[in-house]
Amino acid sequence: MDNLKKVETYFQEDHLFKEKIATLRNLAHKTEATETFKWHAPVYTVNNKNVFWIARFKNHFGLGFFNGVLLSDPKRVLENAQKGKTLAMRHWKFTKNDEIDEEGVLDYMKEALENQKKGIDAKALRK
Repeated sequence: MDNLKKVETYFQEDHLFKEKIATLRNLAHKTEATETFKWHAPVYTVNNKNVFWIARFKNHFGLGFFNGVLLSDPKRVLENAQKGKTLAMRHWKFTKNDEIDEEGVLDYMKEALENQKKGIDAKALRK
């Protein structure tokens, strides 16, 4: 199955957060990101570089940023993906009762894409 079919299947599968992750996908489609499928989830790229992903879990769903540590995070919503293991990844987690701040989410997506286009990368933090 090609990546686009995998993406479609991911969003069509019945799940507690089906409608909510569809909202995140619709927002991603308002950006210049390219949609693909990696690591069992939809991943959004620019210039063939991973920028963010959408994921669903048993008790929450979310939006992850590969270089999230470099985002301005004005809403103070980003969490370290795996404390002690990841340096740069950050997640914006939602629960079933959360309302998605569509404007805010779109701003975060766009900032992440712009950072990647400018070459702003967390690799510099390791030096």
